[in-house]
Formats: sequence, structure tokens, C-alpha cells
Amino acid sequence: MTKKKILIATLFIILFVLGSLALYIFFKPHRSLDNETTITVTADTLMAAYTRDEVAANALYLDKALVVTGEIAEININQEGQTVVILKTGDPISGIVCTIKKNPAKSLQIGQPVLIKGFCSGFISDVVLRDCQIMSK
Repeated sequence: MTKKKILIATLFIILFVLGSLALYIFFKPHRSLDNETTITVTADTLMAAYTRDEVAANALYLDKALVVTGEIAEININQEGQTVVILKTGDPISGIVCTIKKNPAKSLQIGQPVLIKGFCSGFISDVVLRDCQIMSK
């Protein structure tokens, strides 16, 4: 075989492998909260863990399914049109930011106690939960 044929065959194999990997990642099933074991924690406890020692809190909570109990401090709509609920904590500046996967009932109100289930994405000045569901009001 000539060098040109070997180069073309190698390039074809690399493109095939990269394309297969991209398809695998694209069609990979997403994690569902319904199939996850959850950790139940209060908003105050979760925030205290992250402000005390972020590395230790990440070991406990990062990318895990959490059920967080707390009181609604704010309700907003983000740029994608999703409802974002912020739970009060003992820290007057920070809270637990929960992006709701499906829009909740319009009956959510500031000051209302709530249980929210979601995946912990870590701490950026607030603790962030993604793909959240309202469990109770």
C-alpha cells in the first residue's frame, strides 16, 4: 500500500471512532431522579457544609441526588424560561439555587416551606441544584 492509501485509511478509522463516540454520548440515557438514592438535608445544613469546607461537602453531595427542605426566598425565571427557586439559608447573602426541570404549579409562594429533589452541581457563592422537582408544598 502506498503512503497516501495508509493515510486515508487511518483518517477514515479515526473519523469513524470519533463519530461513534459522539453518537454514544448523544444517545446515552440521562440520569433520572426517580432511579437515584437520595440524601435528605436541610437548606441550612447544606449551605453550612459548603461554607465550612467545600472539598468535604463536594465529597458528600456533588453530583448526588438530594432532597432539600427549606423555605422559598425567591422565585425567578431564567433565560431558558425555567423556574428557579432559591431557598433561604442561615447565610443572608447565599442560598440554595434550584432550577426546576418542569415548570411547577403556579401556587409556589415566597415564604412557603418546600421539599425539592435535584442533583447537586456544587457551590459558586450559592449551592446549585439542577433538574429539580418539587416534592411537596
